Parts: sequence; structure tokens; C-alpha cells
Amino acid sequence: MSSLANRYARALTDAAGADLPKVVAELREFHRLTKAHAELADAFASPTIPLAQKEGLLRALCARLKPRPITANFLGVLLRNQRMAALSDIQAAIEALADARSGIVAVEVASAVALGVSERRALERRLKEVVGSDIRVTYKESPDLIGGIVARVGSVYYDGSIRTQLAEFRERLARRQ
Repeated sequence: MSSLANRYARALTDAAGADLPKVVAELREFHRLTKAHAELADAFASPTIPLAQKEGLLRALCARLKPRPITANFLGVLLRNQRMAALSDIQAAIEALADARSGIVAVEVASAVALGVSERRALERRLKEVVGSDIRVTYKESPDLIGGIVARVGSVYYDGSIRTQLAEFRERLARRQ
């Protein structure tokens, strides 16, 4: 994450205090909205649209979403400082800081195919045991793994993919010759 995103994230997490989980949820909802409607993100990022119109749009969105004042003010700061284009990075940094303050460890899991609900639950139980604390798992599909999964916990990778097993097998065969 960029240092810019981290600066904004630290400022908001410090200012939010006990409301941090609710503020994070509100920002997540706003971010989801701008991702789902690309024209909103484009409007906020466009240099041809006057700031007053962008602020009006933000006020209208806040009237519908009804975020806490700190969340609405933070979005206004991003808008005035022309940082709305960095919202994805800022959102990720805020969530990472909020998780760290709550003792939650972020885990990324890649699998060749989408995992079913029961597979995800079993995997999350096992990962929680390995990590030793609460976790937040994000999943992605990566067909190049062929099969199996790769999990990243911090800087540690747990690679149970068929791709890696085949590569290791290939190396063992090459060493025998």
C-alpha cells in the first residue's frame, strides 16, 4: 500500500476511536457503491467537473447512505484533496489497520476453482488454529494452480497447489538423472 493511503488510514483510524468498526463498514459501503457504478467514480475523479458539483454529489450520496459525520467529513477531505481515485488503496489500508488494532490477521487464499461454503468453513477453522487468532479471509480464483490452494498469512505462504507439487516432482526427477 502507498504511504499516501497509509497516512489517510492512520488519520481516520485515530480519529474514529470506538466508532472505527462502524466507520470502516460505512466506507466499505461507499467504496462498493463507487465500484458498482463506475460513473460515480469517474465523476469524482474528473477534472472537468467543478468541485462544487462533486461536493453536491457527495452530499446527495451521504444523505442516502447516512454515514456518521466523521465518515462524511473524511470523504469530503478525500474529495477536496483530489484523493477519491485512491479510495481503493485507502480503504484497504484502513481495513488492515482496523484489523491489526482488533487482533485480526488477514489471510489471502487462492484456489484453482471456487471453494464451496463447507470447504471455506473447514479451511477457515484450520487456518484459525494455525494462526492462533481471529482471521479475515479473502478468496480468489487462480486457475493456473491446477488444483489445491495457496494461503498467505502475512509474509508466510502455505502452498498446497498441484502446480508446486508438479514443479517439485520435476526437480526431483531432474536430480536423479
